[in-house]
Amino acid sequence: MDVFKYLPQLVVAYDGNDEFANLIHVKKADKNKNYFCPCCGAAVRPWILDNNKEQPCYCHKTEKCTKESQVHFFYKNWLFGTGNKFYIDGQLFETSSVDIGKKWITKFGDYQPDITVYTTSGQTIYFEIFFSNRKTGNDYFCIWDSLGNDVVEVNIKEYMYKTDKNDIPVFTYLYHDGKCYSKTYVKKDLYANTVAKIKHRLSRQKILNYKYRIEQLDWFWQTIRNNGTKEEILSTIAVMDYEDMLSCYGIIKKIHCVSCLKNDVLNIINKKVIQDINHSLNLPYDENIHFDLVHLHGRTYEAGIRLDIKTPHIVFNGFYRRCKHPGYPRIVFSKNVYDASEISIPKSEMNELENIFRKTARYKQHLLKYENVLAAFEGNQYKIRVKNNFYTVLAKIYGDNFEPVLDGYFMETLDIKYVSNIIQLKIKEIKDKKFLEEFTGSEDYHALVSIIENYKDMRCKLDTIYKENGHAQQKPGIYINLWLYGGYIYNRLLNPDEDSYTNIEEECKNEIDGFIESHNFIINLVSKINNCKNSFWKAELFFDYGKNLVIKTDQTYIGKDIPHITYEKTILSDFDKETVIFNIKESLKKVMKNMEKYGYRIMEGQQDGK
Repeated sequence: MDVFKYLPQLVVAYDGNDEFANLIHVKKADKNKNYFCPCCGAAVRPWILDNNKEQPCYCHKTEKCTKESQVHFFYKNWLFGTGNKFYIDGQLFETSSVDIGKKWITKFGDYQPDITVYTTSGQTIYFEIFFSNRKTGNDYFCIWDSLGNDVVEVNIKEYMYKTDKNDIPVFTYLYHDGKCYSKTYVKKDLYANTVAKIKHRLSRQKILNYKYRIEQLDWFWQTIRNNGTKEEILSTIAVMDYEDMLSCYGIIKKIHCVSCLKNDVLNIINKKVIQDINHSLNLPYDENIHFDLVHLHGRTYEAGIRLDIKTPHIVFNGFYRRCKHPGYPRIVFSKNVYDASEISIPKSEMNELENIFRKTARYKQHLLKYENVLAAFEGNQYKIRVKNNFYTVLAKIYGDNFEPVLDGYFMETLDIKYVSNIIQLKIKEIKDKKFLEEFTGSEDYHALVSIIENYKDMRCKLDTIYKENGHAQQKPGIYINLWLYGGYIYNRLLNPDEDSYTNIEEECKNEIDGFIESHNFIINLVSKINNCKNSFWKAELFFDYGKNLVIKTDQTYIGKDIPHITYEKTILSDFDKETVIFNIKESLKKVMKNMEKYGYRIMEGQQDGK
C-alpha cells in the first residue's frame, strides 16, 4: 500500500541531523548533499529538480513518514509556530501556542479539530485541514455555535509550494460570529438553516434580553439529537416565545423521526395564542373559565367561552358559543397555526362574550355543588364519574363486587333523582338479561317451546325476549310472545319472581284454544279452499302489518317460477259469515280474471245446480 498517495509533497528538509541543522527549501537544495525529513528524521533526497513541468520535492529513501507526522510538522512549524503571524479576512493574528488534535467537549458531542491555535490577543481559532475531501455531516455547525470560537478551513495544496517561510499566510473564515461562510457545510445542515439563523438574528439585538431564548433553542436541538422522549421535546417547546415555537414547528416537520409530533406542537402553539388573547380581552377572571375557539371547518373557527373544571367526580371542558346570532363571531386564519394578530373581537360583541362568561361562571357553581351531591349519593354502593354530562357508573349488583351499570351514558341534568332512576332501571335491565339467559338456556324451556309449537298442529311459535324502554309504550323487561299466522296472539311481561314453566304452558294453551274457538269458521274455510277437488285454489291465513287477520287466495295452475301476480287478499275483521263467504268468492273470481291478463282462459261451470 502506498502510504504517501494522498500526502502533500515534502518541500522543506534539514541539511543535517543535529540541533544546528537548517531548514532548506527543495528549490534551494543541492542534489549531491544529504537531507533529513523534518517530520520523521529519515534520510530524504531532492527529486525532479530539473523538471519544469512537475513540482520538485524531497523523496524519502525509506517509507517511514506518515501523513499525520507531516501535517503535525508542516503546520506547527511552518505556519503556526510560536510567534508566527497570519491574516484572517484582513485581520492580523500572532500565534501564542498550538494544540494538535485536541478534543473539545460540547453538549452536542465531542469535537476534535486538526489544529487549535491560541493567539496573543486571546482568541482561540480552530483550523480544519483537508487534502482532497472536507469533513461532512450535519453536526459541525451546532458544535461550532456551542463553542463560540472561530473556525478556518485550510487547503494544504495552497501552501506546499511556498518558497519563503517568512511569507505571512492569508486565510478566510469558515465560521465566524454565529455565521457559516461555506455553502458546502450549510447546504444540508438543518441546524445552520434554522436554529443558527434565529440565534444570529437574536444576537444582533440586546443579547442579555435574549440569552434565555437562545439557551432554549440550543436545548431543543440537543434534545432532538439525543433522541429525547416526546414529553421532553414538547415540554421544551412549551416554555418558548411564540416566534421560537413557530421555528421549532418548522424543524419538527422536516425531521422524519419526530415529524409525528407536529400536531402536538401545533396544539401547544395554538394554546399559547389563546392564553395570550384571553389575558388581553379583560374578561372577568376565573381560573376555570376562559376565551377559546372551536373548529368549524377548514381554517374557520368560532369564538366562545370554555369551562374547564375537574373534581373527584366531575370532569368538564365544555364550550359555550354566543347566545345570539349563532355562528358569529367567526375567525378565519391564513394558516393552520393560530395568529394573535388575526383574532379580532369587535367591541360590540364583547358584551355577549361577557354575558356568556357570567352564565358559565354560574354553571360552574352548580357543578361544584353537584360534586357534593354525587359524593353523598355514591356511598359504598356506587362509583360514579361524569365527563361533560356523560355518566359512567359502577354498582354492587351481586355481592360486594362493583359491576358496570352506565358507560358514557348521556344525561344533560344535575338532578340526582333522575340519575338515580336511570341507574335503577339499568340495574333491573342487567338482572333481567341475566335471568333471561338462564331461563331460555334451560332444558325445561326447550321442552316448553316444543310442546307449544306442536299443540293441536297449529304450528305456533314461542319466544322470550328482552325489550328496552320505548318499544310500543311497553315497559322495559322480559316478554313472552306467542306467534300464530305471522302475528302474535299473546304477549305479556314476565315476572321472574312469580312465573314458572307450568303456568306459562297453561296460558299459551288457553290462548291457542281460545283462538281456535273464535276463528274456527275461518280456519275451516281455509281448509276447504285448500282441499278443493280440482286442486285449482289455495288459501293462506295470516296477520298483516296492521294486525288484521287476512285470507290470501291464489291459483295453483301457474308455477312459482313464473312472476305472475294473480293472488287477492281479503280482510276478515268484523265481518259475519255470509259476508266473509261472499268476499272470498269475489276474490276467487278476481284471481281468475288476473290469470286471463296473462293469456290464460278459465271456463266457469256449475255442478248439481250449484
